[in-house]
Amino acid sequence: MQSPNILIIIAFLISAVRAASGNSTGVNAEEQTIVSVVFRYNPSKVAAGVAGGLYFIASLCLFTRLFMNKAWWGLCLPIASTFMSVGFFMRIPMAIYPNSLPIFLVQQLFTLLPPAAYLAFNYILYGHFIVDCVDRRHSWIKPEKVARYFVISDITTFLIQGGGGGLETSKTQTSDKLGADILLAGLVIQTLSYALFILLVVHAWRSILRVGILPRQEPWGMILWILMFSSIAYMIRCIYRVIELGQGNGGYLVTHEIYFYLLDSLPLLIGICTYIVYWPTKYLDSSSQDLPIK
Repeated sequence: MQSPNILIIIAFLISAVRAASGNSTGVNAEEQTIVSVVFRYNPSKVAAGVAGGLYFIASLCLFTRLFMNKAWWGLCLPIASTFMSVGFFMRIPMAIYPNSLPIFLVQQLFTLLPPAAYLAFNYILYGHFIVDCVDRRHSWIKPEKVARYFVISDITTFLIQGGGGGLETSKTQTSDKLGADILLAGLVIQTLSYALFILLVVHAWRSILRVGILPRQEPWGMILWILMFSSIAYMIRCIYRVIELGQGNGGYLVTHEIYFYLLDSLPLLIGICTYIVYWPTKYLDSSSQDLPIK
C-alpha cells in the first residue's frame, strides 16, 4: 500500500482513539487509558498469544504451499497472515501498556489491514479460474479486471471510513454524529461490495451448470467450493463489523472481547486455512493441461 494511504489509516486510528476518549462516560479520568476508552475491556494476553500462534502456524503452512507451487501471485495471502499474527501478539504488550499509542496503532494496523489482502487473494483467484479453467462468458465482469475493480472499491470505502473517523473528532454533536454515520456507511458499502463479488462467483457457477458442465466432475471443481466457503467466512466477519460499529462506542459487541475472536478472528482464520488444505494452483494447473488448443 502506498505511503499516503498508510498516513490516512494512521490518522483514522488516531481519530478513533480521540473520539472514544471524548465520548467515554462513567470512567474515572485517572483510570482512563487508550485501551479502556476504545475497547472497554482488558485484552486477554492468553487469547492474544493463542490467536497469534495459530495465525503464525497458518502463515508458515501458506508460505510452504506457495513456494512448493511457485504461485507468486498468491504471495499476498501468507504475508497478510504473518502481519495478522504480529497484530495479535501486539495485543500482549498493549494489555501491559494500555496507554501506549504506538503499540495501540501497530496492533490496530496489523489486525485491520490484512483482511483486505485475504479478499484480494480471492479476487485474483477468481480471475485465474475464469481465464484458465472455463470460458470468459461465464463472468459478468472481464476476469482480468475483477481484482482491479474490487480492490479499488475496498480502498475507496476505507477512505470513506477514514473521513468519517476524522469527523468524529469534532467538538460539535452534529459533526460527531455525521462522522459516525459516514464511518458506518463506508463499512456497509464495503460489505455490499464483497457481497457483489460473492454474487459474481454464484453467477459463474450457475452459468457453468447451465451449459451442462458439472463442476464436481472437473479437475477445477474444487476452486468454486473453496472460493465460496472462504467468501462466506469473510462475509461473517464483515457483517460482524457492521453490527459492531452500528452499536456505537460502548455497544455490547465492542465491549466483549470474545466476539472479536469468535466473529472476527476465527472466520478469517478458517477462510485462509481453507487454502492450506486446498491450495488452488493444484486445480488450476491440472485444468490448464486439459484445455483444448485454440
